Amino acid sequence: MNKELLYRFFEGTATLEEEQRVRQWVEKSEDNRALFMRERKIYDALLLVSPQSSLENKKEVGTSLWMVSTAVAVFLLLLVSGLYWMRIRDERNFAAQYHTLQVPAGQRMKLILADNTNVWLNANTVFRYPSTFSKKDRTVYLEGEAYFEVSKNKEKPFIVKTNGGDINVTGTSFNVKARSEHQLFETSLFEGSVEIYDNHRKMVSLKPNQQSFFKNGQLVVSQITDYDQFLWRKGLIAFNNKSLEDILKTLSAYFDVQIRIEAQSLPKNTYTGKFRQSDGIDYALRVLQKSIRFRYEKDDETGIIYIK
Repeated sequence: MNKELLYRFFEGTATLEEEQRVRQWVEKSEDNRALFMRERKIYDALLLVSPQSSLENKKEVGTSLWMVSTAVAVFLLLLVSGLYWMRIRDERNFAAQYHTLQVPAGQRMKLILADNTNVWLNANTVFRYPSTFSKKDRTVYLEGEAYFEVSKNKEKPFIVKTNGGDINVTGTSFNVKARSEHQLFETSLFEGSVEIYDNHRKMVSLKPNQQSFFKNGQLVVSQITDYDQFLWRKGLIAFNNKSLEDILKTLSAYFDVQIRIEAQSLPKNTYTGKFRQSDGIDYALRVLQKSIRFRYEKDDETGIIYIK
């Protein structure tokens, strides 16, 4: 903010447009407000040390200082009241400030949130996040898969809300799969710590290299044994000793393609390997056919893939 404009504001010689600019600048952040108060004190000090040649001038200065002080008091009262009601208004309208990002099939995306948290979003993921976080916490919403490197802030927890549960952290690295259509909710922790809640009820806490997932209706915790599954951040779909059925489910989710199994039974073979997302599902299926015996047909009109 231009100091000359601030001093014109203090003197009361600023235009209405300039006064509005100053008020908006002050309300923008606590740092701006602190700078405003510091410059206000400097201005008042300059008035107090200004040489005066007569008692009359001193009286005029005293009267002016009283008027200025009164004006400042009134302004600060209005400013504090404005900030208070503005904060209440922001909290009430906070939901309207969220942005929704949808990642198309076969693609991935990275973004940096307002608190410098890094987020990678996998294919077919819907992510809701605010342009600025509230004073109490940092809440985002996820449907799909995401990898988080959360900026540390013990005073303001980072919360990932999903249909399966809420993940509460203060600064850590973790991966979340939350796909309601597949009844999937899996959290994998690499650094820091996370707590998982269901309707404000704490279910489990995770330590580094642990993951949680639902099994028989219960949220269980185990050690991470397959780290290749998180290579999707680099555009790779990795399988480690997976059955054809599991692979087909994964490919269906990544590429948002219906895969219908018409074969009476699937081969029991397992497969270990990696595919690039950019190569597409047809390439992945052709490579799989070299290791596992199966046939497939694709309906060009509907896009449905039939496993024979």
